[in-house]
This record gives sequence, C-alpha cells and structure tokens, in this order.
Amino acid sequence: MRRTAFRTWRLEGSSVEPCRGGVPLSDRGFRYGEHFFESLAVRDGKILLIGEHLANLSEAASASGWPFPKTIRTAFRSFCASVRLPDGMLRIYLTAGAGAPGAPVTRPECYLAWEETRFPSEVDLSKGITLVTLKHPVVGDGWGVKSGNYLPHLEALRAARVGGADEGIVLDELGRVVSCAMGNLLVWLPSRRGPLLCTPSRGARSGAVLGWVRQHTGVTDRLLRLADLRRAVALAVTNSRLGVMPVASLDGKALTDTSPARSLAIAYLRSHGLLRGA
Repeated sequence: MRRTAFRTWRLEGSSVEPCRGGVPLSDRGFRYGEHFFESLAVRDGKILLIGEHLANLSEAASASGWPFPKTIRTAFRSFCASVRLPDGMLRIYLTAGAGAPGAPVTRPECYLAWEETRFPSEVDLSKGITLVTLKHPVVGDGWGVKSGNYLPHLEALRAARVGGADEGIVLDELGRVVSCAMGNLLVWLPSRRGPLLCTPSRGARSGAVLGWVRQHTGVTDRLLRLADLRRAVALAVTNSRLGVMPVASLDGKALTDTSPARSLAIAYLRSHGLLRGA
C-alpha cells in the first residue's frame, strides 16, 4: 500500500518553518484537543479561499477569547504565496499552547500540515454521492465547530458509511436538519418560480465554500426538517475537499433533478479556473 505524502510546518516568530519536532506534548491543543483548524484545498498549484479560511479561524478564536495575532495572518499569506504544493489539503491549526487546564489562552501556537488528497473528477460530479439520514441526533450547540473535539463528526461519517452511503445528514433532538457529517448541506426546494436554494439555519457551519455560495447565489437560511429534504428537487454537500458535490440519492431514493446542483458545482470550479477546457 502506497504511503500518503504528508508535510508539516510551524510558525516561528513571523516566519513559517518546517516542523521537525512535532507538536509538543505540553501543548493544550494536543493534551485536551484545545485547538481550532481550517482545511484549504490545494488544486493545480492554487490554494483556494485563503481569506475566507483565515476569517473563519479568526472568528473561532475570537468566540473563545483567544488572540489571533496579525503575524499569523501575514506569515500564512506569505507562505501560501511562496510555496508550491501538489494537489492536497492544507490545514492550519491554531492551538492553545502550553498552560494549565482552564488557563487563559494568551500565546497560541500555529501549525500547518499538507496531505496528499484526491479531489472529485468531473465524472464524480456527474455521478454524485449518496446520503442517508442518521438515526442519532446531535445535542447542544457545539456541532460544526472545527476544533480538536471532532469525534462526533467522525462517528457520524462512519455511521453513514456503515449504512452504505457516502455521507450522512445529521438532525438535532427536535428533528431539525443540522448539516452533513463533514460538510454543509444545500437544498433546492420546489417553488412556483423555480427551485429555491437554501441551507439549514439550525446548524450551518462557517464553511469557506458555503461562503462562496452565499456570495454567488441567492441562498437563504431556512429551518428544515426531514420532510423538506424528501420533497427537495436537488441536494448538494459543500466542503473544501468536495467543493460543491451534487447528491444522487437520499435514503436510497434518487433525486428528481440534479441539474441545479451540477450547475453550481461547475460554476464553483470555473470560478477557480479548475474546469477543463474552461
């Protein structure tokens, strides 16, 4: 079995240097999962949506009372402008650094990791992915935060795979749609004026690709339930690896018209110069 390529770096002062010693065991990001992260797609030599990902990371840090120094933003942008990476996922981690449990985070550390990744082909986009509705609801407001405590998302993805699907839709304890296990959900509902594009208001995470969708379409936030999904014209999942991925079926039932999702997926690729022949 071929080993997946993997590279790491660490922010040292105002520059990004190769990380040869790993994350110190004293770092609370390792010990307690006290870190936030963003995942950036690297495709055809381009690192996508850098500004959007930095904004999301800054928002997560601010919500927890962490500083997010300008030196980190500057160093990361400089790194992205100078490095040449093959296709893969580049992750930026903001950790709490050393300190006692519960102590204020005053000097966060920053690490980067690149991992070789296969992205969906145009054939994959035409085929779409399969979704299932997951049985176990999420409880509380922590779902969707990209932090070291990501186990519920992984368990949801595993449950979907065990159920024979590519991804799973997560509901809350009141039966409201939250999101997918590893991404946001786009829903096209039937209306007199044509399909209405919306995303669940209950749990949409701060996703960079969803941010792109908001900028380029008339998507609205809406409280959705399973009955809404079952009457949907089309569905799509968004995250940095998938981009905008059309859904072929939900709970074993084929979607009636996947063209709205396919059109948006193509528009996303074209906007980043990733569409062959474009």
